[in-house]
Amino acid sequence: MRILLVEDDSDDADFLRLSLSQHNGSAHVTRTAQLADAVTALDNDRFDVVLLDLNLPDGRGADCVAKIQEANSLVPIVVLSGQGDEDYAVEILNRGVQDYLVKWEGDGRAILRAIRYAIERKRAEVRVNFLARHDALTGIPNRQYLRDQLTQATSRALRGHRTMALLLLDLDRFKTVNETLGHEAGDMLLRAVVQRLAGSAREGDLIARLGGDEFAVLLEDIEGPLEVETVASNIVAAFQEPFDVGGRRVSVTASVGITVCPADGKEPVALLNNADIAMYQAKDRGRNTFKFFTPTMHEEILAHHRFETDLKDAVARGQFQLLYQPQVRLADHKIDVVESVLHWNHPERGRMGPGEFMPVADETGHVIPLGLWVIEEVCRQLKRWEGAGVPLPRVAINIAPVHFHQPDFHDALRTILQSHSVDPALIELELAESSLIQDPDGTRECLKALKSVGVRLAIDEFGAGYSCLKYLRQFPMDVLKIDRSFVSDVDTNRDAQVLCSAILSIAHRLSLDAVADGIESEGQVSFLTRNDCQYGQGSYFSAPIDADQTAALMAKSGGQATRRRRVTSRRIAAKAG
Repeated sequence: MRILLVEDDSDDADFLRLSLSQHNGSAHVTRTAQLADAVTALDNDRFDVVLLDLNLPDGRGADCVAKIQEANSLVPIVVLSGQGDEDYAVEILNRGVQDYLVKWEGDGRAILRAIRYAIERKRAEVRVNFLARHDALTGIPNRQYLRDQLTQATSRALRGHRTMALLLLDLDRFKTVNETLGHEAGDMLLRAVVQRLAGSAREGDLIARLGGDEFAVLLEDIEGPLEVETVASNIVAAFQEPFDVGGRRVSVTASVGITVCPADGKEPVALLNNADIAMYQAKDRGRNTFKFFTPTMHEEILAHHRFETDLKDAVARGQFQLLYQPQVRLADHKIDVVESVLHWNHPERGRMGPGEFMPVADETGHVIPLGLWVIEEVCRQLKRWEGAGVPLPRVAINIAPVHFHQPDFHDALRTILQSHSVDPALIELELAESSLIQDPDGTRECLKALKSVGVRLAIDEFGAGYSCLKYLRQFPMDVLKIDRSFVSDVDTNRDAQVLCSAILSIAHRLSLDAVADGIESEGQVSFLTRNDCQYGQGSYFSAPIDADQTAALMAKSGGQATRRRRVTSRRIAAKAG
């Protein structure tokens, strides 16, 4: 045990050494007679405890405690005082010391016991303080620690006429990982993110987790915006490589907001708000990038929040409307299926398509009640058409990943269909290919649950940057919907023709009905028809139209919901097995 004794009285020091040696021969005591020497000793060496007199030539009372704590905040302190006053003892203990002993009271055993208790109390205190100021999952500083350090860093920057920067970072679409792979995988990803950040920031930069998937990097003593830009670029670039999460490769990018002190502000709270605003701007501008704060961003973020509020209340105010876009049989131009397309009749911005508001709905969680409203409204419209004697089409509904991966979604879907007495065969759920490939085993179970309801399943946006070819045979799909990027120049581009033909061949081999999306010309229709594409959708046939126009089109077309799953030898064999 290494003890630093700060005591100017030689007789008291000798008494203490003698008392300790009688009960612990291994205790090593280093004595200083002045407070300044004690501070020097703490700077140069390690001690297990400080025994501190409060009446020194260069310090008295609480000032002695403060100087020792400033020199080493982690070392436990046992005060040795000639005063036995209880009020004075409580006052000193409230200064953060671990024990208070009156000189000449107690033998070496009691002193050693006080020292051991003081060491354990300090360890517990340090542990509690660490947990209060650090993130339990990743071990890095938390929001409270960042706030404290940001306050100090701001003061140092202003006092020294230096520049500092704060970067706030948010993972793009992190919740999709939690929804598809589970929270344990999400935790693994967050720990991996910390390692990437540590490798991207400068040595000594503070990295903190503010909660959820939000992180901060505090940069001090920077030369200017160019140096900050370099760090931000390194961070964004570090996220381009997929993460290894439990043996799965998961792609997650980052959006970064940057504010600079003193240029953007001098108050820590203002700097946090600035960086947060800039981060949301980075997300709005396409994600996977960084943005510096500018004063105009404040107004833009206020407008964004107003938009979120409007979106939250839009269902209750009856501002949403479903339009329907036909999917036409290319062989005879009959209409079997229509796709529901959600539009928002905003009181100020006018009619808005899903691409303008669905990303915000997804980020804010409004997509969950909105998706259920769409299913309900489709059911209500089917009953209205049925009552009017309109030939009923199957209605395709886009399903957000958050719905698809909810364990009780199939039960909610069944309840809605039963409450409206709608035949499940009239519902076709379109699932984006990207939502199917993260967790194949979990996806298979989700799809089986949906199929048990009796609805049809379609892969939407097939080929748009992903590939689930490996799993197509395992998934109980009915329809493969070719992404419009493959259709746009299929009438003029040889490469597009080869790719589109290959996709159609895959659909035919797996007995999946093929739907070509985004058809705009007669040439595209001709090519797709020659290559046995069963269905087409796009402006060539019809833009999304309202329910009454859809009813008239259905009556004129004479179509009926006849699209049925074709049974293949593969399916028969599977059933036989």
